[in-house]
Amino acid sequence: MDSSEFNYLNLEFIFMGDKPDAAEVVRTALADRRLLGFIGGAVERERSTEVLAEVATVSEARDAVLYRIDAKGKLREGSRVTKLVHELKNSTGANYVLVDGDEIDGPTPDDDILGDLGATNELLHGATLKASELVLAAGFDDNQITVWDTESGLMAMPAQPVFSPGISRSNRPFLSLTRTGNVIMATVEAKRPRGDLFGPALSMVLDLERQPILEPEADSPAASRLKELDGLLLGIGEETVELLDALISDPKAREEALALMQGPVDLASMKRFVALLGFDARSVDYLTGRPIPEDRRVISTGGPFRSLRAALNEQEREATGLKRVLFRAGWNPQALIGSGALVLASGIGVHALLAKSQKFAWLPKPARQLLMFAWYADGAFYLGKGIIDAARAKRDF
Repeated sequence: MDSSEFNYLNLEFIFMGDKPDAAEVVRTALADRRLLGFIGGAVERERSTEVLAEVATVSEARDAVLYRIDAKGKLREGSRVTKLVHELKNSTGANYVLVDGDEIDGPTPDDDILGDLGATNELLHGATLKASELVLAAGFDDNQITVWDTESGLMAMPAQPVFSPGISRSNRPFLSLTRTGNVIMATVEAKRPRGDLFGPALSMVLDLERQPILEPEADSPAASRLKELDGLLLGIGEETVELLDALISDPKAREEALALMQGPVDLASMKRFVALLGFDARSVDYLTGRPIPEDRRVISTGGPFRSLRAALNEQEREATGLKRVLFRAGWNPQALIGSGALVLASGIGVHALLAKSQKFAWLPKPARQLLMFAWYADGAFYLGKGIIDAARAKRDF
């Protein structure tokens, strides 16, 4: 059989309750029928266990014909999917078998029946990523964000996932790694157009337990078709290529990254992909058992007051240069006196500039007065606070 047309179907086997051997039971049933495709590891939910298989079909059709592999690796026509699904449901003991998300024997079970998915571990990493942004993206829900610095930027592991679209353009691109059960997803969030909530992203998915249903003989027609199926499932299109061009300037690195996205995914290829995009490859290891560095710190959020206070504390920690003048409450008395005097002195120059320069003639006089009032008040407040703190320290001494 040498037809160049083919497609695929997702077959999702659902067992109610715990079933540790679910993946092996499904793989055996599919292999006995010599189907062409891939099978993932078991996904445990609160009240059920799921196994996803991706099987090749001879062509696209509502009741498609499935590919079979003979003993020599040649491709043959097999059963139609409707007939086969009923056989597979009986042979595996699955409570439901979904074809592209739909149960063919009745209503499709919802989350109330199946239960929630297991906990998701998340790691975010980026050269310009800031902890203050992550705190704001976490919202007002109770959360604990563990952060640590690396040579290639901040890494953070929140106890609860954060709202990634809420992270500003200045913090992008950043890497988002998530792990649910045996599935790890690496997503690079690029800079989004101004005003848009969602921006372009590159993703690579790794199922640590994914494997072929059957391993065809090397260089056989079935092996070639299996490789084609893997490429089809990855779905690498023009948008992906264009985004790679924007994110990776070196042509050789860009070509290698594209090849990694088009080939079989394992831990080594995911780590290399992450590295080619400028991120620390060790970030993947933190989702597979690598201990978190001891110099980490934990940021707690929850409720408007605690979350906003945590964000301000992180902004103060991140401030450099003149921005540190905005966060002076914890400075020593001498620093406060010096900064207060500097703000007052600079205010005189700014006042004269606003009054005489034609560049600021468009600014209404009340607005200029309000700005200068705030400027002088800031300088006077911290100058006075520094003098009072110095006097108290001298008295206590």
